[in-house]
Amino acid sequence: MLMKLLITLYPIIIFTLIAVFFNFFKIRKHLPFNVPDVATFFLIFGLHYFSRQVTHVSILPYFLLLVSTLALILLLLDLFYYREFSAKKFLHFFWRVTFFMTLLLYICMVFVIFTN
Repeated sequence: MLMKLLITLYPIIIFTLIAVFFNFFKIRKHLPFNVPDVATFFLIFGLHYFSRQVTHVSILPYFLLLVSTLALILLLLDLFYYREFSAKKFLHFFWRVTFFMTLLLYICMVFVIFTN
């Protein structure tokens, strides 16, 4: 039960700690990072660690396959639809979409854990 509580509260704790860290050290003035940019790494780590703890199988390879497919689709969209490619814009958009996808996958994992 304690593990399920930790899994559920992990994203909230991570977002709070990163936001406090950013405000305390005034990182936004010096670097172009936001809280979701840094929290993505911790959410990916949480996906791997908690999926290993609960199911003894890591979800990380499937997540990396999903992210690679997403990158390919976004790249082809840029090239064929917009007819231009800017690496900076692509990486920024890709990382933000990866954050939302990671958060959604984490919420789905929590839902599956609590329904079983």
